[in-house]
Amino acid sequence: MMKKFFLILIFYVICFASQSQTKNNFAIKAEYMYGTILKHTTHLQNLVQGPTKGAELAVEWQTMGEQNWHQYIGFPKIGVGLVSLDLGNPTMLGNLYAVYPYLNFKVFHYQRFILNIKGGAGASYLTKTFNNTATDLYNLNTGNAAIGSKLNVYFAGGANIIIPFEKGFAFVTDFQWNHASNGSFYQPNSGINMLNASAGISYTPYYKHAYRPRRKHLRDMPQKFSYEFIASGGARELYYKDDKQYPTGSFVAAVYRPFGNAVRLGIGAEGFYDGVYNGNTKFERTYLTEDKWENKIRFGVSLRPELMFGRFTAGVHLGMYVHNPLKNLEPYGEAKNTTLNKPLIYPYDIEKEDGWFYSRASLQYAFTKHLFLSIGLKTHLQKAEFIEWGLGYRFSSKNKTLKSVSQTGKKLKDNDLQLIRTK
Repeated sequence: MMKKFFLILIFYVICFASQSQTKNNFAIKAEYMYGTILKHTTHLQNLVQGPTKGAELAVEWQTMGEQNWHQYIGFPKIGVGLVSLDLGNPTMLGNLYAVYPYLNFKVFHYQRFILNIKGGAGASYLTKTFNNTATDLYNLNTGNAAIGSKLNVYFAGGANIIIPFEKGFAFVTDFQWNHASNGSFYQPNSGINMLNASAGISYTPYYKHAYRPRRKHLRDMPQKFSYEFIASGGARELYYKDDKQYPTGSFVAAVYRPFGNAVRLGIGAEGFYDGVYNGNTKFERTYLTEDKWENKIRFGVSLRPELMFGRFTAGVHLGMYVHNPLKNLEPYGEAKNTTLNKPLIYPYDIEKEDGWFYSRASLQYAFTKHLFLSIGLKTHLQKAEFIEWGLGYRFSSKNKTLKSVSQTGKKLKDNDLQLIRTK
């Protein structure tokens, strides 16, 4: 499964990088990284011993409007980064290596000061995991209890500053959150969350011929509703001692409406299947005494803000369960000793139970007008539940009207308006 993930990821990277076709308008960046690992679970209290230290090498291409979406989101830079990090505990955490594509959005530019927001996702490799550090494979305290797999996903998000100073050279500094985990495909999977700061130099080889992108007269994207159906599947482990995979799945029906040319907002109705809830009580988080189908099914509703860029859409979905038979079976000790009757929304400790709130980091790639691939990481706060590998179908409502004014305020030509009227 993890090999399939990397093949799909490579496909995404190739498609993502191909969105920028300006071959000579690029910059090379080299930065030194320094930061810390967040102790977001008790497993990391003893594992985190020193700061994270390393470097990132990246190549960034300035989009010039080769694709309409470049202009819609302010001509971002498309980059591919390579990361090498010492995680501060050579024996237990080792080193992290990652490759990931990202977008750099300009939010402020004054003279020689440029402020950007950056976001990206890719793959990471860890040299130390639980399986090759634990002296006792049945005791989390003797090994790397944060990660159980060498191959993991990698997320990066934050802000950076660029200050040009001399003939193609610029000073660059980043402050970002970085994350590595396997989506609970293997246990243990507390994940590694980091806050890293970096500083370095960028160089634009063809700086003499570099020029800023210019806006064109573009027709606004139709402001019409679209409807999507996504079926996803996957697998995950429940307990690191079992070494057993359980099937997972989800089905989503969602409706979206664009707000502008780059952002859309949707609401979704979702159903989830998680095969780990089969009456196995070894984990002692959920009090189950028998294998029931209804304990494996949950339903929720979600708010789905997303960014649109070409064939890609990406976003973070925020959801709440409207049907969750597990909520009265967690936490284990309380559910075992008494009958619980929790409301729709209730206080909870994420270390002991999943709770009523869930979220998803989502990425989609449309390979036809109606069909698209979907990858999602479903989580309960900072705890990953499973990775969703999906195939989706979308269609749109008919557009009755279309604006006759472009982004620049210029009216469309008569033949364009005539074409609209005949549709």
